[in-house]
Parts: sequence; structure tokens; C-alpha cells
Amino acid sequence: MATTRDSSQALDYPQKTSRLPCQQTEKHEKIPIQLDGVAGTLLIPLLARAYDNALPDPILGDVYAQDVLDKIEFDVAAMSLTPFQNCGIAVRTSQFDRWTAGFLKNHANTTVLHLACGFDSRMQRVEWGDKTRWIDIDLPEVIRLRSQILPVSLPGRDYSLVGVDVLEENWMRDIVPVSGSVLVIMEGLLAYLPEKDARGLLQRICQAFPHGEIMCESVSSVALKVLNRPDSMKAASGTGALFQSSIDNPMALENLHPSLRLAESVPVIQASGTEKFPLLGRMLVYLVSWFPSGRDSAKLLRWRFGEGIGRSHENESG
Repeated sequence: MATTRDSSQALDYPQKTSRLPCQQTEKHEKIPIQLDGVAGTLLIPLLARAYDNALPDPILGDVYAQDVLDKIEFDVAAMSLTPFQNCGIAVRTSQFDRWTAGFLKNHANTTVLHLACGFDSRMQRVEWGDKTRWIDIDLPEVIRLRSQILPVSLPGRDYSLVGVDVLEENWMRDIVPVSGSVLVIMEGLLAYLPEKDARGLLQRICQAFPHGEIMCESVSSVALKVLNRPDSMKAASGTGALFQSSIDNPMALENLHPSLRLAESVPVIQASGTEKFPLLGRMLVYLVSWFPSGRDSAKLLRWRFGEGIGRSHENESG
């Protein structure tokens, strides 16, 4: 059995000494993190964000990630990520931050539903106003841990946490009524859900709320098989979680609901930030980009749904 170690001692990159506080000033014992399955995968993007922020020229620059790592301990050996994987996650998160910021800039009166929020500090990284309602949502055991590590309230902001399994059919009833738009962020979630559940979740969102946008990422059926090999994504396989859902043709999902429309589809290897990959990573991106199966293996998707989707809002994403 692997020994549980202090997570801050196992990161093989230089530590930046300056970072912003992201939790109360009281000192606490390090919190042991023992999560299995999909819940355990929340540590993967956290490590990737910390890795990225320690680089001389980060892609995302999440100044809060290392602060979170300093407060927890877990089996770091089971969470090993390659530099390419770290940078790929940073690119994904950075794109989602830009999309989120752009949407909130154009829709001040918005309810943000950040599903599978894990230990993500997006609510601190992205600028949002006092007319926005932000709800971070994850499994109850994750929210209990998060509440000990990250802020449970933000001064002058309508911010809250909800612990629930998003596959439960009735949880959205506690969110409504909403005024204005709804922005649903699902980073690192859909691929872990069975295909029927992933599509059902998209349908229920479109049915529950009047209008808004959904942001998620997808992997192709070819990539799904590769990711589930034990030697492919060791950090995920070490948790026992499996990738279960793939999307080969994002536009086909428009059939899930009459108002659902694909607004933007960005292959990860073509997203802003890949130019900052390490040299070998940039070479791999270049080679993969020549093959459709590789280029389209992972995409970042932005959907519109609800009232008024026929109107042009192409400048909203920023």
C-alpha cells in the first residue's frame, strides 16, 4: 500500500513563494483526502493547476492552487501526471475561465452552476458582479472537504455551496426560480458519467432553466479506449474511476432538446495556451494535429439553450 505523504513535498517543480490567501487565516491541521472513484479525480486538476502556476510562464496562473495543496495530504504517488497532461488540463481550465468571464461580462444577471467543482477556485479567479448568483456543486463528501479548505462565502457576493449527486433528477428544483440567464460549467465531469446519464443531465438542464449556456469537454470514442488503459492516465486509473462517455459528433447532441445548439467547439490541441507547452509537448501537438482522430480526440464545447437562441450572440464568449 502506498504511503500517504504531505502533498506539498511531492511536487517536482519549483514552488512560488507569493500567492494569495484563499481560506480563513486560522491555522488548521492538514486535512487527509481519501476519496475513491470519480470523487477522487478532483485532485488531478488541482495538481495540474499548481504545476502550471509554478512555471515561469504559466498557461492559467491559478495563484490559489498551491495554497489548497498546502492544506491537504493524500497519496501523491497515485496522482502522477506527465507535463503534457498537466499543461493540457491548464489549457482546458483557462479556456473555461475565458468563456465564463465573457458570458458574465455580457450577462450580469446570471446564476452560475459549477458542477463537479472539486477544489477549483474559479469563483475567485473569474471576475463577477453583485447581480450574479454563483453556486459550486459537488458530491456531499466533496463539499464537506471543500468547506474546510476554500471559502464558503465571499464578501458582497451571492455565493453558496450545494452537496448533491447531480444525477439525481430533482436537485435542480432547489435552484429555481432563477432570474436572468443560467451558466452551467461542467469541467472534468461528462466523460466519467455513463453515456445515458451524461445525455440525461444535459436534457434536464435544458428543461429546468429558461435559457443560458453549458460549457463542457468531450472525448472521442477512440480517446475513451486509450484513456482507460492503465498506463494512459495513471492519476485517474489509480482512483478506480473509468471514462464512460464519448462524443464523436457534438452537433448530434442538439437532438437531445429542441433548444440546444452548439455555439463553439474547440479541439484542446488548438486552444490558446498550447504554444506554452514544453518543447516535446509542442512537437506532439503539431504531429497530432495532422490526424483528425488525434486532433478531435478531446474538445471543449460551448452550448446555448432556451429562449432566444436564434439571435446572434457570437461576441459573447470574449
